[in-house]
Amino acid sequence: MIQRIQSIYLLIVTILSVVICFYPYATLNGSELSYTSSIIYGGIATLIPIIAFVAIFLFRKRILQMRLCSFTCVLLLFQAIYMIVSFFIAAKGMPEGTSHLYMPVIVPFINIILTYLAIRGIGKDEAMVRAADRLR
Repeated sequence: MIQRIQSIYLLIVTILSVVICFYPYATLNGSELSYTSSIIYGGIATLIPIIAFVAIFLFRKRILQMRLCSFTCVLLLFQAIYMIVSFFIAAKGMPEGTSHLYMPVIVPFINIILTYLAIRGIGKDEAMVRAADRLR
């Protein structure tokens, strides 16, 4: 359900993940590192919004939703590490001032925080449902 706060968090993760696919995250001596610069980065950048969007509609299966969110956090961490490491490896031999990181590098870290908040919200829902079942 979209009115749950964790669904809003996951929707924001999905939107931000799709948006960063259209912008380069770094420039190296005039060439851009972006979504299409590597198969690994492209695959991870494609999987993250798909999994986050699917997790929104699994509100009846909260444990599965939490697992998908945890998997999304791992993918986001890999994405952030890959972006930074690939930038520094590619910029290693270049002169100063010819390589720049852009704002899309921050987005995976923001998404990790939002996904963590979604996991906490799902956990609270699960605890509330179990408490209600115990009272019946």
